[in-house]
Amino acid sequence: MTLAQRLRQRREQLGLSQHALARRTGVPQARISEFESGTKTGMTLDTAKRLARALGCSIDYLAGTWEDVAEPTAPEDTEPAATGARRRGRPRATAAG
Repeated sequence: MTLAQRLRQRREQLGLSQHALARRTGVPQARISEFESGTKTGMTLDTAKRLARALGCSIDYLAGTWEDVAEPTAPEDTEPAATGARRRGRPRATAAG
């Protein structure tokens, strides 16, 4: 399966239009259309992150890095949770340390 097919399939699985995905990501709708049609195949890391985050999947899934990666399931609530969010990455240095 290609990036174009994965992108379209995941968007449709979530019930999003290209326009709705564009609003969520800040990626122009025309660009999303180009990705889905296969007209444009290269994208920046920032664009890939935005699309993956909005679609609730990994960049690896969209790119097809590993074919045995399980397809994401449709979340019950597609809006990000306002509570319980955790910061990812390295812990910040403390003033004492």
